[in-house]
Amino acid sequence: MPKYYFHYRTEDALIRDDKGSEHPNIEAAEQTAAEMGRAIIEKVAGEGGEMDAPRSIEITDASGEDLLYVVFWAGPDIGDGSASPIEPATVH
Repeated sequence: MPKYYFHYRTEDALIRDDKGSEHPNIEAAEQTAAEMGRAIIEKVAGEGGEMDAPRSIEITDASGEDLLYVVFWAGPDIGDGSASPIEPATVH
């Protein structure tokens, strides 16, 4: 099973995943990255952090080749003044 690495990028930093994890395919890795993004946004919201800053999970293979970026942020729902997570967008 292929190993994928999930690097977390903010406007200020890149936190590299040095361990990686195995997934059957890139679609499964993308799902994991989307779940990670949702968890990060929920944690930031719970801590009162900046909600509108873009963040991404950059998925690479074992050789370091970029495979996929999952970009995510939180913003207000239409018609609602509170910030809540929105579905991650992917860039292939």
